[in-house]
Amino acid sequence: MSLSGWGNNLSTFSNVYNPENNDEIINIILKDKISGFITRGLGRSYGDSSLADNIISLKNYKKLFNFDKNKGIIECSSNYSLGELIKIIIEKGWFFNVTPGSKFVTVGGAVASDVHGKNHHLDGSFSDYVVSLKIITGEGKLYNCSRNENQQLFQATCGGMGLTGIIVSAKIQLLKLKSKFIDTQIIKTKNLKETIVKFKELNNNKYIIAWIDTTAKNEAKGRSIIFIGNHLDDGDLKFEEKKTISIPLKFPDFILNKYTIKLFSKIYYHFHKHKKKFKQNLNNFFYPLDNINNWNNLYGKNGFIQIQILIEEKDPKIIINKILDFFQEREQHSFLGSIKEFGKGNDNYLSFPNKGYTLTLDLKMTKKLNEVYQEFEDLLKKHKTKIHLTKDSFMSEQYFKKTYSNYSKFKKIKNKYDPLNLINSFQSHRIGI
Repeated sequence: MSLSGWGNNLSTFSNVYNPENNDEIINIILKDKISGFITRGLGRSYGDSSLADNIISLKNYKKLFNFDKNKGIIECSSNYSLGELIKIIIEKGWFFNVTPGSKFVTVGGAVASDVHGKNHHLDGSFSDYVVSLKIITGEGKLYNCSRNENQQLFQATCGGMGLTGIIVSAKIQLLKLKSKFIDTQIIKTKNLKETIVKFKELNNNKYIIAWIDTTAKNEAKGRSIIFIGNHLDDGDLKFEEKKTISIPLKFPDFILNKYTIKLFSKIYYHFHKHKKKFKQNLNNFFYPLDNINNWNNLYGKNGFIQIQILIEEKDPKIIINKILDFFQEREQHSFLGSIKEFGKGNDNYLSFPNKGYTLTLDLKMTKKLNEVYQEFEDLLKKHKTKIHLTKDSFMSEQYFKKTYSNYSKFKKIKNKYDPLNLINSFQSHRIGI
């Protein structure tokens, strides 16, 4: 089967296995003796982290679901998407403590990437609310793991990009909810300095994220639209499925270019009103891009890469300005860019977030982007930075091992539970895991 990541920047042919239960998964590992396999959920990681010669898909895996409505704890098979669960939990007065920017992500994928959201500065990552996991390792054994049982396997699996085994189920603590609506406010900033100042002033709000105009220059460089959100308590929990539009075919390559991106950025910035306040449903606030099915087709046949950079320096403006200048000078413009603030990271070995700011860029794939990326990584090496594995398509082994300080601890646990190194992805080969 031909597969690619969400960025559509690499296509490969893989053998796909579709087990229906744990016994079939174990048979695939022990009897079929496949090697070079990775688990794949809904394929929403951007690069090659869910690509391998062999894929174990849990599409046909029998779904299991239990919900303690009083305590707000769900236990479900890992092939549930967040969107499927939202339909059940919102009307019962619960939501996820942490959610990424798409609900078309499986629970297993959310754990493997240890996803974060618009509230990391206050509430941390997805795995901080995972009570326990069940995982089948490369030995063909089923393990229960948590912070109290098989702790090191738990820490390696949360954020471990699926390299410790097949996550088959998870128990998750939810957030008590009194409304399906978010009290939303918009703040527009004139430049990057003002954007960072506003983040510091507003970080007592539960959710905060900024769209950044990556095409603006001079005194307007880094201007942003900050979206702030807090849960309402009006008692309205009725779930409503929102209609979506689709982009079934890849756009012609000429449509998205430096001129159209600059025009879009200018219109988008001026369209939004400063200090506007309004009520917004959860779907629109957390998952705006999910309203457009297959929005990745906007980037054309060659796809795009997304780069998310963690900046841990005291003054993030210096490196963010350098990054903006770097891509502007090379006419590599980001169609969608964002800034978020992170709080303290957790103890998982390969989890991405830590105290600092994160800048995310979406760049259309071009012939020279690979070369440009190598130059970009050289720039990042001069600062305290890190790139998110789930968004990565090009990271070098040297940069990975330099910036993921717990790499050796992760490798030790992976070797313990996957001694034959059966589980790996194209990404793990590239970065030397």
